[in-house]
Amino acid sequence: MMMQGPDQPEAAPAESRHARRKARTRARITEAANRLFAEKGYLETSMDDISEEADVAIRTIYTHFPSKASILLDYFDRWLDALVDGILERPVDEPIAESVAASLDAMQAAGWVDRSYDNIEESPPSALGLITGPPEVAGSMMQAWVQAQDRIVADSLARGGYPEGSLVPVARGAALFAACMGPIMAAQLSLSGPRLPDGATTNGLIVEFMRRLTHGGI
Repeated sequence: MMMQGPDQPEAAPAESRHARRKARTRARITEAANRLFAEKGYLETSMDDISEEADVAIRTIYTHFPSKASILLDYFDRWLDALVDGILERPVDEPIAESVAASLDAMQAAGWVDRSYDNIEESPPSALGLITGPPEVAGSMMQAWVQAQDRIVADSLARGGYPEGSLVPVARGAALFAACMGPIMAAQLSLSGPRLPDGATTNGLIVEFMRRLTHGGI
């Protein structure tokens, strides 16, 4: 049996290659699914459709995602976690509108795409999940939002030094939720009413709603 000396590489690189391969496959599945969700609609897209679009065996899809809903929610969950992570890195006494804008800017710099909202057909597939999505999607999104607000409230209480009974920490979490729901509600209304402004994007609309909610002007 050959012993591994101190100068020999460890097994970690092989494991890392395996992890990277899994990550690439997972990304290919989600990208293919999101394309189909945007083109055909969530309900009209089958797991077989996703398998063909991603050129991945359907059994492979199920090793990464237990259901079609979990594919749709994967992007949303990661996006929301990144947004809250960025907010928690900001000074706790910074106005929440500025923290949100800074977090979204950092996310975009890290490679998160600021998706179009001036054409609802080009908006994120999960954008209308709370309104038009099936119960398992809407329920999971609401649960994720409750957890996100809990994180912001807990952080505000831990770092903010607010007096007992202060509603400011809760208001910070609620304002984020309301600001992020604003573009979704506006997009839904645009399906049967006036279009959103030309050039509207996810980040721009969230920041606009947040500033109006916290600074007035509505």
